[in-house]
Amino acid sequence: MLVLLAVVAGTAAGIVVVRVWRRIRNRRLAALAAGPRRSLLAFVADNGEEGSEDLIAIPDDAWQAALPAALGLLGKLRGDAHSALVSVFLHRGAARAALDDLHARSGVRRARAAQLLGDLELREAVPELCGLLTDRDHEVRVVAVRALGRIGDAKAAWRMIASLDQHDPVPSLLATHALVQMGREAEVVLSAALDHPQARVRAVCLDALGLIGATGAVARMARVLADDEVLDVRVAAAANLGRLGARGALKPLIDSLDPPAPDLLRAAAARALGDLGAPAAVPALAAHLDDAEFQIAHEAAQSLRRLGPPGQSELRERDNDHCREALALMQPELVNAQ
Repeated sequence: MLVLLAVVAGTAAGIVVVRVWRRIRNRRLAALAAGPRRSLLAFVADNGEEGSEDLIAIPDDAWQAALPAALGLLGKLRGDAHSALVSVFLHRGAARAALDDLHARSGVRRARAAQLLGDLELREAVPELCGLLTDRDHEVRVVAVRALGRIGDAKAAWRMIASLDQHDPVPSLLATHALVQMGREAEVVLSAALDHPQARVRAVCLDALGLIGATGAVARMARVLADDEVLDVRVAAAANLGRLGARGALKPLIDSLDPPAPDLLRAAAARALGDLGAPAAVPALAAHLDDAEFQIAHEAAQSLRRLGPPGQSELRERDNDHCREALALMQPELVNAQ
């Protein structure tokens, strides 16, 4: 019993000591960070025009105490203020340290380094970050994709696309967003990847092409719509052709409205024609208002509603549930317009 009491008392004393030590340490860090934080806020308020020398001159221990606040600002700022804060980080050697940490044994250190390099938008780090796309740690791969997207260098597009074809890949939406951030310079690579053997990769590339507005890829996307062996990929091609709003997408989408195209694809094509916004699609859509497949007739009616007066005129000439539903949805629009 005495031994047990001694153990309990020792444990309690240890807990108290640890808590006191942490409290003292936190107070010390808060005191160290107070001055640098004020300098950071003043720096941001001046849009980075003044105060960079003061930030560079901050002692290392005080800078480390204020580093979480500085990193938070770095990830949020844009424009001149961001460029000025990046210059401060570079002068303090943050980029060199982060590049070294990309090869650390700790996954947490690798991920933090990748995030910092992305927030710095350091193009020189792209090759090293691409190496993390096959990292053994899933979270590190996720951070690397985000960092490459933030940097926006299209040279990383092919490596990122290739990394999707591996065990435990990053989420498709994350990869799509990063590829979109690389802009139109990635269009050629994305178009070429539509021949990739993995359906998931083709679908991601289709979404990225649609979101960046790659009108030059319409013909290639139309071939995927017509010939791809995976239905979900063909549906993605239809959706993104509609999103592009290009004239060349009209005929491929109309051709996909009829059998032998699967019903799921026909419905997607009907919806995409509404997104396309081309009045020339009205006759083709009107021909499917009485389609035996509910979803196809529904999408045709909704697309006609979105195509303005020519499509709405067709809806008024028919008397079925799909047309009545679409016309009913027009009433709030008419009230708002008045």
